[in-house]
Amino acid sequence: MTRHQVRTAAAAWAAAWILTAALIAAVRYESRDPDSQLYAGISARLATEPALQWIAPQWWGFWNSEGPYCEHPVGMFVVPAALARLGYPPLQAAYAVNALYQILSFALATWIAAAVATRSEATAIGSILQLLPIAFVFRIRANQEYAVLAGLLFALYSTERARTSAVWSLGMLAGFSAVLLVKGVFAIMVPIVCVLWLVSRIPAAAPRFESRIAWAAIAAMPVAAVVIAWGYESAYVAVTGRSFLEIYQTRQLPEAAIAGESPAIRTIYTATWYLTRVIWYAFPWSLFAAGFAAMSLREGAWLPWSSASVPPARDNDAESGRRAAWFAFVAAVLLTAAFSLAHRKADRYIFPVYFLIAAAGAGPSLRRFPRLARLASRVDRPWLPAALYVGLVILTIASYGKLPRFTFWRT
Repeated sequence: MTRHQVRTAAAAWAAAWILTAALIAAVRYESRDPDSQLYAGISARLATEPALQWIAPQWWGFWNSEGPYCEHPVGMFVVPAALARLGYPPLQAAYAVNALYQILSFALATWIAAAVATRSEATAIGSILQLLPIAFVFRIRANQEYAVLAGLLFALYSTERARTSAVWSLGMLAGFSAVLLVKGVFAIMVPIVCVLWLVSRIPAAAPRFESRIAWAAIAAMPVAAVVIAWGYESAYVAVTGRSFLEIYQTRQLPEAAIAGESPAIRTIYTATWYLTRVIWYAFPWSLFAAGFAAMSLREGAWLPWSSASVPPARDNDAESGRRAAWFAFVAAVLLTAAFSLAHRKADRYIFPVYFLIAAAGAGPSLRRFPRLARLASRVDRPWLPAALYVGLVILTIASYGKLPRFTFWRT
């Protein structure tokens, strides 16, 4: 994408957020989703507290609970609370901020795709991801999932840029830190994804730079995690006199939850449970991703540079696209496998996986199927994904509670 096209897309996305935030405030939108009600309510209540107390939110009666809220760090609440302090309707602030995270996610996905695909393909990706079943489920929410996805994608975008510009290594650390402050231990997904991206890009890396700075930034992420955790713990103790990490650890790994279970059986069951979600929430592109992965394995192309049909040193669009599809599919598999080891499961835990799998299916499809490629070319407008986002938000508000839900069956 040219600089003009990037600026046009950025302006369109900015306008999309302003319109969305204004609409949410105008209709006083509130979701019936329990998690959204919790995060929106805590954010609104936090806005009434002194800023020095923001690091220590309470349950304040939500979900019939009292006492300190230590399920996750406070990163999810701070921005909505600040927006409410500026005069935005407090109960709607979390929804407006979540819309910002959504917009950042789709914009970053488009710009990442532009590094490895044609302009029309990248623009199409920005629209396709908005039409996934999981995107309909989380269209207007106050949950953490899009905040995590935005942080992850910003770290990924920064990783691509850091291959040739050292300053973007700071963006890698910023994305990692953002996910850490929102979702805690879930930030482990960021270095995994960044490593796989660099591996997929090794043959195309600028020879004079060799991605050393990007690799160094990934190595620095655990150090950053320790420093942030120490600072967060110190600030929490100074405000409350209690240890945040002690409470947080008991929430994330309660011994009673895993006592008496067979780890192997639990892992296999959880992996299967997640697989069914991935197939549906990334449908129909999950089926294409599986098909393309099977074709690659049959051709012996199980590494991004192992294709016999395309010279490994050749950095053309087809080769870059193939490596990107490898990255997206393998990243999705590894993240799903990692979360299958946990003692708890939920659709939202692997939220980024749905978008990775969709990209792994949609990217190759745009190259292999001429009709789909022609359609992408006809609607190749940098502002189109932003316009689509606004249209889908309006549809969601206008039809709330009237259209079938895209959620999975419950077990």
